[in-house]
Amino acid sequence: MRSFKEYITEAGMHLYRFDPPDTTPEVHTYATNRNRTVSVNVETGSEDVDPGLKDRITGLFAGQYHHALPYAVPRNVRWIVTGKKTKDENPTIHFSIDDKEAIELYRPILSKYNVRQGFERLSGEHFKETEKAPTPISQTTIVDNPLTLIEKHYNIKFVKNLDDLKQQLNDNNIKHTAQGTFPPPQA
Repeated sequence: MRSFKEYITEAGMHLYRFDPPDTTPEVHTYATNRNRTVSVNVETGSEDVDPGLKDRITGLFAGQYHHALPYAVPRNVRWIVTGKKTKDENPTIHFSIDDKEAIELYRPILSKYNVRQGFERLSGEHFKETEKAPTPISQTTIVDNPLTLIEKHYNIKFVKNLDDLKQQLNDNNIKHTAQGTFPPPQA
């Protein structure tokens, strides 16, 4: 049986990522700002969102399990996270009600990596700069609704209009994290 210290040490050594069913993790090219705190996958064609993202890096992103969970949904599903994890509260992840069925039917693959495979921490996520993806130490197909995994670490809300929510958050200067392409904030 492992001691608590061994458990904590081991937990800090693993990184995770969710990928579409029947695919192996692939490297991608990202446009980044100079200090690499913002990155956008240039292969999706959305690098023109911010002209300040001039640097390019190629490799594979992974993160701590609770930070990787929002990626357990289909890649075309947009989401917004508000709030922070505290002792008593989980952050809230917002999805469009139009994506609910697609999320519930999705069966991603969870890949697990060891941080010692050459990952370095970049602004909350970990990145391995490489032309070939490292081999995961394990892979598991998620056979249940991904929302059951996500709800262990996030409050889940479905909204009618995700664009309106993003605009409201911007208008009220409320910190949030968003994934996917959203219209530019209105002045």
